[in-house]
Amino acid sequence: MLREATLLEAIREALAEEMERDARVVVFGEDVGRLGGVFRATEGLQARFGAERVVDTPMAELSIAGLAVGLAMRGLRPVAEIQFADFIHAAADHLIGEAAKVRYRTGGDWTCPMVLRTAYGAGFRGGPYHSQSVEAFFSHVPGLKVVAPSFPADAKGLLTAAIRDPDPVIFLEHKLTYRAVRGQVPEGEHVEEIGRARVVRPGDAVTICAYGMMLHHALAAAEELALEGIECEVLDLRTLLPLDRPTLLDSVRRTGRLCVVHEDTRTMGLGAEVMATVCETALDHLKAPPVRVTMPDVGGIPVSDPLEDALIPTPGAIAGAVRAQVAGGSGRRSVGPVFDAATPEATSMSEVCLGEAHLDRLIPAVVAACRAVPQCNAEFTWDGIRLHPDVRIDLDLGPHAPARGDGTFTLVDYGPGSSLLGTPAVRPGQTAALRVGAVRQGRAWMTLTVDHRAVDGADAGRFLAHLRAQLEEGP
Repeated sequence: MLREATLLEAIREALAEEMERDARVVVFGEDVGRLGGVFRATEGLQARFGAERVVDTPMAELSIAGLAVGLAMRGLRPVAEIQFADFIHAAADHLIGEAAKVRYRTGGDWTCPMVLRTAYGAGFRGGPYHSQSVEAFFSHVPGLKVVAPSFPADAKGLLTAAIRDPDPVIFLEHKLTYRAVRGQVPEGEHVEEIGRARVVRPGDAVTICAYGMMLHHALAAAEELALEGIECEVLDLRTLLPLDRPTLLDSVRRTGRLCVVHEDTRTMGLGAEVMATVCETALDHLKAPPVRVTMPDVGGIPVSDPLEDALIPTPGAIAGAVRAQVAGGSGRRSVGPVFDAATPEATSMSEVCLGEAHLDRLIPAVVAACRAVPQCNAEFTWDGIRLHPDVRIDLDLGPHAPARGDGTFTLVDYGPGSSLLGTPAVRPGQTAALRVGAVRQGRAWMTLTVDHRAVDGADAGRFLAHLRAQLEEGP
């Protein structure tokens, strides 16, 4: 029988059924007991199975992983939880140096049947320390299995399989899928095979390969593209290590095109391995170069909500990449959602005399400076630098009055209560952005950030000099 459940409920159900079935299964981690986990995935388990099988641990990820390795090698089936994937790096020594190598270094005499569950991914406003995607790190480690379900039924079936697996499994749960994704889940025992991808939407124009929350964005993009006559085949990897190469290659051979989507950063991401696999084995079947839609190579998810939204791949970004691929445009082989991952930004500063009521003077001066130095009112493309024919200012006055996003140059001014210095980000389709710091005693610092591929230091200096002259001397 089937019943509807969220992905979170499916995970809780798998844990409860396996603990009921096998007394060796123990669950532990930070706040998993009395609280039921920070996301409530283990809610009710301690009351049902007792504090000896559902154990609250200290905030010590290295110890949590070490306990899991030791208990697994002593005959138990531990399911350890790291609250956020961002903190899993502290446990890497045990996971990579011990758990993944036990079978290899003992010639198969010992195994390490443990599961490490962790929540990954952005979109819930967690900032740089609660939003990371870590799958590429652990998909590089022979001896580990890495699983990332997208649907509730898969979450239950794959977690059950992971608990029963004789080797260590990293089980990745995207935070946004916990409650947002619902689906039919089999009641009672349900086991899915680890290492098997699945086509969740058939098509013949392009294979979109994804997992986790990005799988649902890919499905949304496929629905949008279907209205235009582009039928996409959407492939849910489900298991990232081992990668199901036969299913991937079969799909690409049918469609002749590949678009890989993941929320992790681009360089050395899982998409690179997927593309390499296809290019090595099915290159002759490709009608167009493969593309990736990923998060750009930035140091972390921003605290700013608009910036976080701009970094993460969206259905629109996926659909746009596929359109360009199907159309056979000049497009780049690797595309980002909004920001260009390879954008080299440079910053210049200049002090200026500026009155308190300065916006009326500032905007015309910026427009004039853009016309004087047109490289700052342009867009970098891989085919050349495209100068915009007119000047349209995106005026960003803070979180309650964000820029509209369709301009050719961005001006950031958060008013008299803001900081004296700050660095703006270059927006998509632009080559420069200016931030004006708070005015103190009639003076302010202007900070110009440029795309260094289109604007060099001399251009930036000329822009600021022209702007300062406009403001201090008049047009």
